[in-house]
Amino acid sequence: MVVGLFNTGLTGIVIFSLMYANVNIYLANAIGYVVGIIFSFILNTLFTFNSTPNFSRLIKFLVTCGIAYLVNLVPIKCILFFFPDYTFFSQIIGMIFYTITGFLLNRFWVMK
Repeated sequence: MVVGLFNTGLTGIVIFSLMYANVNIYLANAIGYVVGIIFSFILNTLFTFNSTPNFSRLIKFLVTCGIAYLVNLVPIKCILFFFPDYTFFSQIIGMIFYTITGFLLNRFWVMK
């Protein structure tokens, strides 16, 4: 849980800082998740799932991150379609979807 909170916090700080600097919402989102993915693989492998890092796990982890990222974009796009000014709120909801999807795929596929 601590690893997840740290990673989500770091990702959020990067995303919201970039949005505050007027970076495009989707570019800020992508950059934030790239930063989060790097830290997440290391921390989840070593601490959350107590696994040995290897190339196979890294590939599965990157696929998982790609899937979770696409899941993250769905609520963002839906919210912004109906409420174009809710950019920060849409990012928070997207992060929730990303975190749940990523945890479940990591738990039952990548790190098992």
